[in-house]
Amino acid sequence: MVEATRPCPACGAPPRTTVGPRYDAVRGLLWRRRSIEEELFRCLEGHVYSVRVERRRSGEAVSAHVWEDVEDWLRVRTGAETLERPPGL
Repeated sequence: MVEATRPCPACGAPPRTTVGPRYDAVRGLLWRRRSIEEELFRCLEGHVYSVRVERRRSGEAVSAHVWEDVEDWLRVRTGAETLERPPGL
């Protein structure tokens, strides 16, 4: 379960509410699999940030990242970013 009490990395305010559903995934090769849980929060100041928990054989790693908005997070997670091609290609 993602830490719901983790403060905002931008301002240190406590989370006010979650934003959207929790993102669960399993990454890596068969012998190096790690599970990932990520959840978006909005703090009292209005910042959107994600708290990510990676579980590996060696233990847990928790990280937090501030995003501009929910669409920015979704664009990065789904790979929907459009690559700009140089002229003539």
